[in-house]
Amino acid sequence: MRLRPLLPYGVALLSVVVATLLRLALEAFGVRLPFLTFFLATIISAWLGGVGPGALALGLSLAANAALFGASDRTRTAAFLVVCTVIVLLYGSLRAAKGRAERARESELEARRAAEAARERASFLADGNVLLTASLDYDQTLSTVAGLLVPRLADWCAVDVVEPDGTIRRSAVANRDPALARATSVYPPDPDGRHPRTAVIRTGRSQLFAEVTDEGLVSIAANAEHLRVMREMGYASAIIVPLVARGRTLGAITCATMESGLHYTTDDLALVENLAVRAALALDNARLYRAAEAARAEAEEANRVKDEFLSVVSHELKTPLASTFGWLRVARTGKSDQARAFDTMERSMRAQAKLIEDLLDVSRIVAGRLRLDPRPIELARVVEAAVDTIRPESEAKGVRLDVRVTPPTGPVVGDADRLQQIVWNLVSNAVKFTPPGGRVGVRLHEVGSDAELVVEDTGKGVTKEFLPHMFERFRQADPVTSRDKGGLGLGLAITRHLVGLHGGRITVASDGPGKGTTFTVVLPVSSLAANGSS
Repeated sequence: MRLRPLLPYGVALLSVVVATLLRLALEAFGVRLPFLTFFLATIISAWLGGVGPGALALGLSLAANAALFGASDRTRTAAFLVVCTVIVLLYGSLRAAKGRAERARESELEARRAAEAARERASFLADGNVLLTASLDYDQTLSTVAGLLVPRLADWCAVDVVEPDGTIRRSAVANRDPALARATSVYPPDPDGRHPRTAVIRTGRSQLFAEVTDEGLVSIAANAEHLRVMREMGYASAIIVPLVARGRTLGAITCATMESGLHYTTDDLALVENLAVRAALALDNARLYRAAEAARAEAEEANRVKDEFLSVVSHELKTPLASTFGWLRVARTGKSDQARAFDTMERSMRAQAKLIEDLLDVSRIVAGRLRLDPRPIELARVVEAAVDTIRPESEAKGVRLDVRVTPPTGPVVGDADRLQQIVWNLVSNAVKFTPPGGRVGVRLHEVGSDAELVVEDTGKGVTKEFLPHMFERFRQADPVTSRDKGGLGLGLAITRHLVGLHGGRITVASDGPGKGTTFTVVLPVSSLAANGSS
């Protein structure tokens, strides 16, 4: 390459030598052409090399003519010098113009290539905008991002997102080879943060790997299988860019070339970063839309539960009032059993008072004003007292109560009324939903430093789908049946809160409809004592 600029000067020297030898040969045969051969040598040198080689050939020709052939006619020499000078300058101008034309053509071609690349980038981003805004479905948007880049800019692409708990999940993969796409569909664990993708998500800064080496693959492989898959894919070049929207890193896009053999440049990195900005906004919009839809569904469910609750409340409050007014009218006639009328009205009023008390308890719970009055108590007596109040109802219904109470080793500290309310809610609920001839078991025993109360029945049971909602306010497994049985669906919610205030926990289990239900309350005796002393 360094000798290439000197080549025209070598040609000029060689042409003068050839012209000199040719003139010597002609003159040996008696042919005298004083400057013809040198004229041709000068023209050839100027044509091939321009002004410099042409001037060199002209000077060497004059020197060779003077040294070998003696002084020539001054007129001929002057004419030779003038004509050759004009020709050299002419060829030099033509060569310079040709160079300028070639450079202009190269510049035009480069500008066209740049314009075409810019047009393709603009078209790529425009297509991306259309596809990314076509759907508000989160998973569909993730798949769209990967599909945009393969095969237009990558042979393989993966989109990884950051979950709310901080873990990273591979959400979309696109590949020219579907088999490799399946092999890389799971995000490889990276507890040590060696993979550059982890660093990109953590720092929010892109990384460009113009050439991927085997040493680089070994340094980031999570295990031998991961290394085998990466080697099988045959990475050539890679780009990793973060997905950042509203100052929050949502994940990362990884692009790689393999069989195409292309190597990424900073222009490719800028293009992927541009797409990543649009993709991150689309993902964030899809996430917000999904959250809004979930909130709307939750609000609709809350409204439905509220409407259902108001309907149940109106029914439950109206039923004892209707019964009381009916017996009052009968009592006024003087033709009824007065004792029976008053007993019925008293039961109706007690039922209404219980409903109102449950509503007040829920109001206190929501407002955070439900308080305990802790005192030393005998937990066994509390359980027995609660069961005794329900026994007449169970006997009248034909439900057998099986009570086995093993008192704790000593008294505990708690609110006797609220603990009795816990037991009463669980046992009365079991009796209510157990058919005649069934059994309700109540067991109290000590497990380590905890007091464990178990209430089990052979009643209608609960589906596994409803079990997680058992302790929610206003929720009933079968509203129609529950309305026939009475109640607002508040007892279990109140029970869970009271157990929590006593430092305990409550669980429920059922093998399914018709197989009964078991409630287990665990009260840490040490915590009860601590609450009482405080």
